[in-house]
Amino acid sequence: MSEAPADCWVPGSASLPATGAGPLDGLTVAVKDMIAVAGRTSSFGHARWRATHGPSARTAPAVARLLAAGAAVAGLAKLDQLAWSLIGNAGEGSAPLNSQYPGRFTGGSSSGPAAAVAAGLADVGLGTDTGGSIRVPAASCGLFGLRPTHGLISASGVLPLAPSFDTVGILARAAGTLGRVLAVLAPPADRVPDTAPRVVVAADGLAGISPEAAAATWATARAAARAAGGPLAEGHLAAFVTDEAADLFARIQAREVWRAHGPWLAAHGAALAADVRGRAERAQRLSAAPPSQARDDDGDRAGYRRGLDEALPPGTIAVLPVMAGLPPRRSAGAGELSAFRARAFRFTAPAGLAGRPELVIPVRHRASGQRLGIGLLGAAGRDREVLRIAGLLCPGGRPLEV
Repeated sequence: MSEAPADCWVPGSASLPATGAGPLDGLTVAVKDMIAVAGRTSSFGHARWRATHGPSARTAPAVARLLAAGAAVAGLAKLDQLAWSLIGNAGEGSAPLNSQYPGRFTGGSSSGPAAAVAAGLADVGLGTDTGGSIRVPAASCGLFGLRPTHGLISASGVLPLAPSFDTVGILARAAGTLGRVLAVLAPPADRVPDTAPRVVVAADGLAGISPEAAAATWATARAAARAAGGPLAEGHLAAFVTDEAADLFARIQAREVWRAHGPWLAAHGAALAADVRGRAERAQRLSAAPPSQARDDDGDRAGYRRGLDEALPPGTIAVLPVMAGLPPRRSAGAGELSAFRARAFRFTAPAGLAGRPELVIPVRHRASGQRLGIGLLGAAGRDREVLRIAGLLCPGGRPLEV
């Protein structure tokens, strides 16, 4: 299988034909190489993982359903190590290429599926999103990306990172494609409400982002309100889009990662990239701390979720950036990459902490020519509502011009 022009496939990648016919006839899928395919050993983003694990006995239900509905697997795609990164630079082999911004990273950890879809090597990227691993690559590569409501799509057969946050997510070049795939992967949906949603812009939560990202967020919110036929309001979300919320997410995530993979990390952590290794070391420290700290964090998470549910009740869609600006350059140093991750985490943490769906749409800022990703954050279980709005904003898959 050719690597050019995206460098997105894992070593020894393989394609799979459709096993049936249906609504996905003719579509091709890039599968993140942590989602089980029978007879294949997942890399989980690192050759050491591949060398210390055996092949999967069964194909994950998510992949099996796509194949049965007429889609074919184009290949098994790269990811960042243990799916524990937002950059797209720390995986097996060289980093995948970003067709939208060739001098910048793809975002992670679903870097390979995003690179494949952006380059036209697959129609759909099947990946995972724990802390932003679908949304950041979508925003970086000019794609539509859906982190569904937590638990909506089966995660059976998917290697865990932090199970209370892990979701199977989808990347595509058009919102309509996301909808077709979601209809196959998720249970039958409740009817989308007839009432127009209230659109809220995170006006007081946009500190520290680029002027272009701020302008694109506001313009997207106005366009979404017009398209939906509902009101636009300035939301008071500063209490939810914070460094403190991001670190709460990171602490809970770290304990779950250590619970899932502690013995392997203790034995092989030295082989990981420096930033991933640092997160593993923090996970070990947090897991060794008094249990009361974990209970306090769990309580704070429950309180965060209640508060966000009050601020954004069903029938409300919040518009917020996915990243503070453009993805980092491939030449960026460790400090710049760390700062990028921290800034992005402020905007990706709310959906994870609250188990909510978030859909990223590509937005072109006319004045600067920059292409950015803006998120539509819906209420839990209202995935089809944000998909409908995205389809109105971006007919035919065209980026929203603002």
